[in-house]
Amino acid sequence: MNPRTILLRYHEIAIKGQNRSWFEELLASNARNLIQKAFGPDTSVKIQRVHGRVLLETRWDELTRETLNQVFGISSFSPTRKVQTDKPAILAAALEEFDSYVKTHGLPRSFRVETRRSDKVFPETSMELDRWIGSQIHDRYPTLLVQLKNPEFTLGVEIRSHESFLWTEKYAAQGGLPVGSHGKVLSLISGGLDSPVASLQTLKRGACVEFVHFYGAPFVGEEALEKVKDLARIVNRFQPHPQALNIVPFGKLQEKIALATNPKMRTLLYRRMMVRIANALATKSSALALVTGESLGQVASQTLENIGIVDAVSELPIFRPLIGLDKEEIIERARRWNTFETSIRPAADCCTLFADRHPILRATKSVIEEQESRFPMQELLEEALARTERFEE
Repeated sequence: MNPRTILLRYHEIAIKGQNRSWFEELLASNARNLIQKAFGPDTSVKIQRVHGRVLLETRWDELTRETLNQVFGISSFSPTRKVQTDKPAILAAALEEFDSYVKTHGLPRSFRVETRRSDKVFPETSMELDRWIGSQIHDRYPTLLVQLKNPEFTLGVEIRSHESFLWTEKYAAQGGLPVGSHGKVLSLISGGLDSPVASLQTLKRGACVEFVHFYGAPFVGEEALEKVKDLARIVNRFQPHPQALNIVPFGKLQEKIALATNPKMRTLLYRRMMVRIANALATKSSALALVTGESLGQVASQTLENIGIVDAVSELPIFRPLIGLDKEEIIERARRWNTFETSIRPAADCCTLFADRHPILRATKSVIEEQESRFPMQELLEEALARTERFEE
């Protein structure tokens, strides 16, 4: 094991005013939980909150890097070298860090020093310290170019009252807000590209995400369910406390609706029933909103009129984080969050069962409600809830 002090930076938390300390504590707790989830509960993670930063003292390796990249709320992070806050000690460490980089990677063409002083221990300004350290490095390597924008190598120096920290690597992270800072939502997750990305977009805004899947058995195979379970597992990697996946048996319910209604309206009727069921499940699990992967105009059920028809039966807010994204933007996020390869695995989708090739684009409330009067809605709702299974990691 290679223990290091890892410097966590954040952006959005910095503007939280008097609540900032609470957000910092939650961010630190989430980072600890995800690291211990990756390495085991006995893994040592020591946390220190300093002005504008969170410091983790723990093991450092590739898995740690991957894990910290799953912590929403962190904008970037760096493994650091800890030194006494003393100018000769800082300079000696800076030269050693630069020499180590050269030994491993060769001499860079350009460099800069980036000093941050949250504590005014030294009389020099940050820029004066940059020039002082940088000149010593340049004296040792005279061919180096000083380049303030986009240099090949950056040496960072964070100066604190008693201990300071030097870094040479800076990894971009997810940003956003810490998971758990805004309650829980229930995400309607399918096996497609959109709903896992919508779930992750919601995690990025600080909500915990529980899942519900409407399983089309016996008209779709077991591979459809396994695919959704795998997607829920991927999303749960970004949560310090993995959330449950609710499986609603929906195929026979769809068949009963299909036998009694106009084919052009079946998809909307299915979605309204899904929302009713999801509302009931959300109430049981204390979720405060629903989340879907819908994007405006992407398919017939996602026109403004049809979205309104679906929303009308929900007692809870329905969040649609992808509403303004096109498919290429959604695919880019799916690749970034590693859901893409799982989402494109072949498997049937329950929403296409018994659906018409030319569904209605602009349904009205009166027409939809007339269609719903043709089947025993309450009976089907209660049957679906009674047969719902709950899977926990």
